Amino acid sequence: MKSFLFFRILFVVMSLTILCAQKSEDCVTYEFFRNATAKLTYGSKNNKQVFLLDPMFSKKGELPSFAGIEKNPTVDLPKSIDYILEGVDAVVVGHMHADHFDMAAASYIHRHLPIITPDNKSPMHPQNPDMVTFTEQLQAFGFSNVKTIGSVTSKSIFYNKIEIIQEFGLHGKGTLTRFMGGVNGLVFRAQKQPTIYWTGDTILDEEGRVENILRLYAPDIIIVHTGGAVVEQLSPDPLMMDEEQAINFILAAKKYNSSSKIIAIHMGSLDHCFTTRDKLRQVVTTLGEEINKDVIIPNNGDVITIPSQN
Repeated sequence: MKSFLFFRILFVVMSLTILCAQKSEDCVTYEFFRNATAKLTYGSKNNKQVFLLDPMFSKKGELPSFAGIEKNPTVDLPKSIDYILEGVDAVVVGHMHADHFDMAAASYIHRHLPIITPDNKSPMHPQNPDMVTFTEQLQAFGFSNVKTIGSVTSKSIFYNKIEIIQEFGLHGKGTLTRFMGGVNGLVFRAQKQPTIYWTGDTILDEEGRVENILRLYAPDIIIVHTGGAVVEQLSPDPLMMDEEQAINFILAAKKYNSSSKIIAIHMGSLDHCFTTRDKLRQVVTTLGEEINKDVIIPNNGDVITIPSQN
């Protein structure tokens, strides 16, 4: 059964790749590296933009442990940093935790490269609870071209005809929010292009915040963080979706767009993320073939190409 599912998923990915090779201007390309770090190629034929998402460039074990198990990240990048930075038009930083933007990224990324980040705040250091905007934190690293998504009059920004919209997430609940600071989901939209929703580090909350985002945008492509992160010292509750929440999320996504493609990431790279790819694949199979075929769980280094549905 497992081998059948593997070849079924492989067939779907190969089919999407062939379609995109035939008509590349209609494709979204998502090259996944590790955790939430990826390159997203998006836009029309004459306005393709390459976005580097949440760069964490630290070598294996360079960052502290989050769960007291081992130092982070727990695996190395599958590609060189030079390769990852090649051709990047702008960097998008979803939020300012070290597993999404680290000191290594700050040292490698050119200071004048555009960096796009939400209008949100978080503590700059774990020992200092004072909230600092993401923009100010990036500027403190010396970046001179930081663009803030959202303002008092809008929750979006246009970058080369691509609209990027911030939608707030919830990085845990209760006392956890005091430590986590703000996090965001981001929506990418462009004329005649599929709508993308990148959830960021959020849980499904009782107020239905995430489901409202799915209802509002009916995204064609969803990048969802399903690592099931838990820091027991703070709370037994997950800081992001685990496999149980992932199932509910997938069902909600399909309710509002039955043809949506769902890319599940943020697994297998950090010691506090307890949802594994194998666990998630196992529970996704319970949803049936019609849904299972649209859920992609990439390994580090995989390239996913998805044709436009518009």
